[in-house]
Amino acid sequence: MPNFKVSFRGAIHSGTSLSAMCIALAFAASAQAADTSGAESYAAQLDSEGAYLTGDKHNHTTCTDGTTSVRTLVDQSTLVYGLDWFAQTGHGGSGSRDCRFDDVQSGNFFSDFELERGNSRELWEDTVGLDGLKGDENGNRMWRWQSLTEYAYPDVQNAGQISDATTWLGIESNVPGHEHVSMAILGKQFRRAGDAYATGQFEYLWDRNDNDFSGGDENEFEAISNNGVSKTPNTAGDHAKSVASVEWLRTYHRRDSYYLPAHIDRQGAYVSTANRGFNVEHMRDYHNAGLFTATRIDGPSVAFGAELAPGHQFQTNRGSYSLGRPTAGFGTYGGAGAYGAAEIAPPGTDFDGTPITDEKIDAFNVFFDEEFGGNPFTSSLGNISDSRPVERYVVGRPGIQTLWDALLGEGRRYFNFASSDWHNRGAFGPFEPFSTNDAWPGEYQKIYAYAEGGDGGYNLGTARAIVDGMRSGNSFSVWGDLITDLDFVMCQGAVCATMGETLFVDPWGEPIVWYVALVDPEGANNSPYTFDNPSLLQLDMNIPINEPVLDNVDIIRGDITGPIFPDQPEYTTNVSNPTTEIYATIQRDGFEEVDGKLVASGEIAAGDFTNDMYFRMRGTNMPKGTPNETDADGNPLIDYYANNIPCPFPYVDPDPETAVQEFDSNACPFYLPVNERVGSQVIDFDVESWSDLWFYANPIFVEVNPRQAQRAAERANR
Repeated sequence: MPNFKVSFRGAIHSGTSLSAMCIALAFAASAQAADTSGAESYAAQLDSEGAYLTGDKHNHTTCTDGTTSVRTLVDQSTLVYGLDWFAQTGHGGSGSRDCRFDDVQSGNFFSDFELERGNSRELWEDTVGLDGLKGDENGNRMWRWQSLTEYAYPDVQNAGQISDATTWLGIESNVPGHEHVSMAILGKQFRRAGDAYATGQFEYLWDRNDNDFSGGDENEFEAISNNGVSKTPNTAGDHAKSVASVEWLRTYHRRDSYYLPAHIDRQGAYVSTANRGFNVEHMRDYHNAGLFTATRIDGPSVAFGAELAPGHQFQTNRGSYSLGRPTAGFGTYGGAGAYGAAEIAPPGTDFDGTPITDEKIDAFNVFFDEEFGGNPFTSSLGNISDSRPVERYVVGRPGIQTLWDALLGEGRRYFNFASSDWHNRGAFGPFEPFSTNDAWPGEYQKIYAYAEGGDGGYNLGTARAIVDGMRSGNSFSVWGDLITDLDFVMCQGAVCATMGETLFVDPWGEPIVWYVALVDPEGANNSPYTFDNPSLLQLDMNIPINEPVLDNVDIIRGDITGPIFPDQPEYTTNVSNPTTEIYATIQRDGFEEVDGKLVASGEIAAGDFTNDMYFRMRGTNMPKGTPNETDADGNPLIDYYANNIPCPFPYVDPDPETAVQEFDSNACPFYLPVNERVGSQVIDFDVESWSDLWFYANPIFVEVNPRQAQRAAERANR
């Protein structure tokens, strides 16, 4: 099938003697003649044996710091936004509000929600009484292990059964030594008379905000039930305790659990005197601690990835990332953090290896002020402070040699996920179309996890299949329904692999075929706005913001050079993979439409594989070189540049006597800031996020192994 708009960026391995131009011509020619029958057959086999199910694993209710009840959140996510699976989470520690009730602020309009369900705050001390609060004395607050097991779990179970969606209860744990981790233990949650005891036990033992030493309800969490583990006091910077929690999960709940750091780059680098930040060595520590087989770094782990694309996408600082924290890389890049979507220097240093100094921090602040000054909302970014330990600062820049690639370059099966981090709509009520804070789970970001054999209903088999799919790496994450289906397959002859799998290659065998088939859905996504996308208007492209069009897909590859061990200096300093490169770019008109899917393929000579490597993929609606959005290579720029993009569809102020702000889908919302340098409203908040869409697919691993390749071929040909 012709792929004249597929461009290739150079050699498949670093040792080639051919010029990049010759290879581009040779690969382009082979792309036109690729035999995709094996890949198509494998994709059809995957479709017949399972499905990619959509879900969300990080969100909040009134049990902690959200504004809607457990039941409201599950119903909205599964029934309104149609998620196939939903892990309801929330922080550990304790809370004062009864999460069977909503606690929302009235917005400016569409207040039927408040009229129907009320807007009163219900507290545990009033609903169950102080005598109903278990554990050590905690004022009017209920320990989270109790609200999880006795109140949140029954609502999650009931809502899942009614919607026939796969729902379970997890935690966004306050991690000893760090910030937050999304975790869950399926345990007995799907039994008819089930329970979330195991999840409550994890919270009691390991959450750094849980200071209850009562042992739980009638000492149910004490040593015998803990498999001999005793709870220890929480202290700042206790990374070792978080590693022990992963080891505990691996030992007692490996099949049913996961441990995935949330908004992992939001707080910058780790410092031992606080509970903030993650460094690359901590991800390596968790992955190692969770490995099913300690000697196989390329095997499955309980800690198999991270939230490299945060929620809070509708805030003025996407992800709530900002200079003032300071966030690693200083912000998001196309809505994703620098650890997965940009390049960073080791903590406390610049890219030239020199240390961060007060003078450099001052220079950074001057740069950001010069680049983004004139926008009154820029003040919310804060300044980069020089009052914190120097190792806290992580410098970032656009590029593809990411920290994630450093982990993949070791051969680690460490994967990329997105989540909503739902709390509230910001200045508005939960059902209003505007948002200055969060999207509902399923409204903007979705995880597509392959569930082999799962039927999508409320049952343990489907839940385990979803967790297995995430752990295997056969998943991808999407913003704004940019795509709704994806096949990414590589084959040598009849032997094929998809995302998360390993293709064993015989370098003297048949060519390797890569195959991409995806669905770019027609019609509108969930965006409430209908005006033309302001980011694309910069290029004179008139595309409605709620009807996005995939512009290009990059296939990115990197070498696998083997594991780095804790006693090696690189364990803490290696934050990139210098071999990572854009191998191929598929422009929109480089796809061929086949049976409702966009299809592209190519062929690589087997002899060009001289080392192990991985291939991952990203796609966007932003053309390469879009001002204020992407650089010439298509890498996302830091998202603060969006405040230079005019939103040229003015909102008409209401009658001053009524002063009621009404929703107009054709107009830029009234709360967008005016950038003095631009001279008009500019995109920000939800408009910025609906304008700039991406998807990220987890990698296919390729191992040069003639013996394994021959065995796989023999099995495939039986």
